[in-house]
Amino acid sequence: MHPLPLELRLITPTPGTKRPPPPFGLRFWNSDAQATALLLDARHQKRMDVAAVVAQVPRASTLGPRTPMVIFGAADCGGGALRRLFGGASVNVPRAARCTALVARGYVDVGGGADAVTGADLAWGWSP
Repeated sequence: MHPLPLELRLITPTPGTKRPPPPFGLRFWNSDAQATALLLDARHQKRMDVAAVVAQVPRASTLGPRTPMVIFGAADCGGGALRRLFGGASVNVPRAARCTALVARGYVDVGGGADAVTGADLAWGWSP
């Protein structure tokens, strides 16, 4: 079952990235929330394989107990308005790569699915 946080913060390795809408029916991002969503950065990657994803996922031990971590399936490629207009602003990262990265970084109860509200492809896990 996917997480049902009351609030969620967004982290991304790329400052100034356009923020996706929050999943799970949440209305806004909360930078003080414990539950975390990660928007991957694909700007400097030729492809987003497991190693590239693992490098961006925080270790589960850095979060409090039973804190959810959610990873979006669309990684940001950077670029301006023209790139976004023509659909080149993101690259899809396989759910298997994101789930494997969560396990490699120490998360448990890992799963994935499409968000019922936004349709975003998500992978998730909980810190032990």
